[in-house]
Amino acid sequence: MRPGKALKLFMNQLSNYERGEILDYQDIYFLGLTSEKVHGSPKEEFNYGFDDDKGDYNVIVKDHIGYRYEIMGFLGKGSFGTVIKII
Repeated sequence: MRPGKALKLFMNQLSNYERGEILDYQDIYFLGLTSEKVHGSPKEEFNYGFDDDKGDYNVIVKDHIGYRYEIMGFLGKGSFGTVIKII
């Protein structure tokens, strides 16, 4: 789907951050509409609430990455990152 159409149809289900960035993408495949989205705020200490205290991204299952991939779950964690399963 084109980003303008996705924004028009699902605006109320997207976070403020997503509403601002979605038009930067060419095609939209996933929106993560059933996930518990982070609704970032400048008042949050770690990257508006999108990161944890170690600077790692807070991965939310059923959310999207770049509107292209859906996060299905965690596969593992190591010293330098977290491995997630996506489709």
